Parts: sequence; structure tokens; C-alpha cells
Amino acid sequence: MKLAIFDLDDTLIDFATTREIAYRQLAQHLDAQGIDSAAFGRVCPAIDRQLFVRFEQGHMSRSEYRLRRFAEPLTAIGVEPESGLVLQLNKLFMDCVNDAPLLFDDVLPVLQRLRALDIRTAILTNGPSDGQRRKLKATGLADCVDHVAIGEEIGFSKPSPLAFHSVVERFSLVNHVDALMVGDSPELDYDAALTAGLKAVLLDRGDRHRDAGRTSIRSLDALLLQS
Repeated sequence: MKLAIFDLDDTLIDFATTREIAYRQLAQHLDAQGIDSAAFGRVCPAIDRQLFVRFEQGHMSRSEYRLRRFAEPLTAIGVEPESGLVLQLNKLFMDCVNDAPLLFDDVLPVLQRLRALDIRTAILTNGPSDGQRRKLKATGLADCVDHVAIGEEIGFSKPSPLAFHSVVERFSLVNHVDALMVGDSPELDYDAALTAGLKAVLLDRGDRHRDAGRTSIRSLDALLLQS
């Protein structure tokens, strides 16, 4: 392994926990407005995921995605999605997940050890550019890796092979198999990286994909055994 490429959300950053904190803040705001926050919380995650996939695939602009991910859940529970309320919800959410992200405990020690072993490191993420840059700044991760590639900036998002190739070519690697992709998504990180000609390992912190037939690890510390 000459290059280790990491996904960002739920690989290096504990986005699931940060998102739950953000949703609790949204619930408090909605309750203060007399809106059923429990009903909103039941429908919002699924709607958000569907819209995010469309954003990833280039079928929706960043601004449209951010407005619809909260406007549509409000509509679904019978609340008029007034623009002021939607913008407030979006700001509350983004300020929380982007400016107060939580790093997993194993991240910084492993990145430091890989650098000491002269293994190059990069981050490849699909998230909206401005939000991801805010996370990188808040956590200091941009200074801990050699390169950051964000789908919205490079023009290719995972699972496109071009997203992976753009990172590998940045380091002038002759063989793509000298690069290892590490991420939590079986489809976007593991399967897509193999299709692109890289090696891959699935980071399965919660042991949710035991029967998926993929090479997996429970923590980033296991990478040091493969280096």
C-alpha cells in the first residue's frame, strides 16, 4: 500500500452521531413553533437520503437539495414549508454538523502513523463542497492528509471510477492496486473502488455487514497491520 484513501462521513467523522444532535436541535425549534417534531423526525431521514442521492448524481443543485430536504418533510406532515422556517432549519442543521463534527478516536493516531510509515493519504468524499470544507477546517483533517478530493469540486462522485482515478493520478501511481480505499459504504466505497481497479477495505464499525462477503475491519487501527 502506497496510498490510503479515506471516505469522510461515518469513516473519519462520526456523522451519524452529529446528525442526531442536529436533529434534536431541529426538534426543539419545531416544538417551539408548535410543529410535531416527532412526526417530522420520522420522515426526514428517508426523504433526505433520496434527495442526497439525486444531488450526488448531479440531478439536483446544492441549494435545491438543501431546501427540499426540510421542506418536503414539513409538507409530508401537513405543515406549510414557509421559506423562513426552512432556511432556519437548514442553518441550524448545517451549523451543527459542519462546525461541530465529531472525530472517531482512532482517526488522528492512524493518520499520523501512516505518515510516519511514508504512506500517502487522501480523503475522497461526495458531500457538498462548502459543508465538507467546513468539517475539514473544524477537525483539522485537511492538515493531516496529503490531498482532499470532493465530488462537487472534481466533477465526479463515487461510485464513478473517475472519482477514484482522479485521486490516484494526483499521486502519479503507476498501478491503481497500490492504492487502498477505506470507507463505510459497501457500494460507494468498497465495491466502487474495486471496480475502479483499487484495493478496498470496508470499515464496519458496527459489525453490520458481516455476511456481505467483503474484506472488512472494525477500526482504523487494523490498517496498520496491513501496511
